[in-house]
Amino acid sequence: MLQKNSWGYGWLVLQHHIEQGELKMSLEFRQKPMKVRTVVGAIVIGILIGAVIVLLSGNNPAYVYAKLLKGSFGSAFAISSTLRWSTPLLFTAVASAISFRGGMFNMGVEGQLYLGAMAATIVGISYNGPHILTVVLCFMAAVIAGTLYALIPAFMRVYLKANEIVTTLMLNYVAINLTNYLTKTFFLSRDSMGDSLATRELYESAKLTKLVPPYSVTTGLLMGLLMVMLFYIYMNKSVKGYEVHISGVNPDFSRYGGISVDKVRISVMLISGAIAGLGGAAEIMGVQGRFISKFSPDFGFDGMLTALLGNSTPLGVTLSAIFMGALKAGALSIERTTNVSRALADVIKGIVICFVSVRTLGIFDRIKLPKFTRRKKSEVKEA
Repeated sequence: MLQKNSWGYGWLVLQHHIEQGELKMSLEFRQKPMKVRTVVGAIVIGILIGAVIVLLSGNNPAYVYAKLLKGSFGSAFAISSTLRWSTPLLFTAVASAISFRGGMFNMGVEGQLYLGAMAATIVGISYNGPHILTVVLCFMAAVIAGTLYALIPAFMRVYLKANEIVTTLMLNYVAINLTNYLTKTFFLSRDSMGDSLATRELYESAKLTKLVPPYSVTTGLLMGLLMVMLFYIYMNKSVKGYEVHISGVNPDFSRYGGISVDKVRISVMLISGAIAGLGGAAEIMGVQGRFISKFSPDFGFDGMLTALLGNSTPLGVTLSAIFMGALKAGALSIERTTNVSRALADVIKGIVICFVSVRTLGIFDRIKLPKFTRRKKSEVKEA
């Protein structure tokens, strides 16, 4: 006989309610709108907690943060470094944002990025034609690879009712190890050394042009900004974008209005995979010059965090990508100039994202900002 306060009894009651249709297991993802005060508050708290950690390690937080800021924006090299690290995040953040807006949680951006990079590499080391044609072919290969790989979890979500969070996350490991296998088996360069597997160099015709030589900012930055602009136009100026928005906010209402929610979910996943693959190609063709195993320091996951921090809006994604890029560039700088590890940036990012999620508790909503309103004439006369 089960006791009423036991786990077994509680599970039987829950199962009974589910079977009676009183409770439904839902896989719907809906990103809640986020206020500016939430983002600002989360960033401030993250920086303050990071300062406490620096202080406990025996360093001066003011000095360390000054070095971080200088390493992010203190010189032409620092600014170029910030933009360099922001570029791949523009792609991965837009890829994540569009899936979020459509009610899909695509955690497979990292894997789609890897396959896009590999596809672009195969074209870039096999074909040496006119520069524009070679670049276009590389990008097309990356888009196709990312799109097809995103089709797998989209199909499983819509037709097999599988949770896309689980499937996309697991497919990341498949993609990373598959690209390693392809590199080692078919495309391994003779000068590949160390733990990293690398292909041979891309042809010069397949590499992106640097915007301001000798700095590492390439035309990939312009492409990333173009993705943001297209994201804005698609979501705010097109009928399909409206369908994506409504399907993400309220799938039941969308179905009642005649919108095929399943088609919307598949479409946003395919677009997300295409943009992620394009981001992988831009990183390889613009910075690396060849495919290297582990070339991504979690660009896909950082892009997902960037989209969440930016509330999946074009402006928010852009500002968040610059913030994340500045943290990365500044962290590398403080590791060179102080005895503080670059892991400080990861600590700050993690804390910021944790406190962004606090909006569900309403803590930041309790913060009352001063309101600057015009006084009524009666109040002025009484004064």
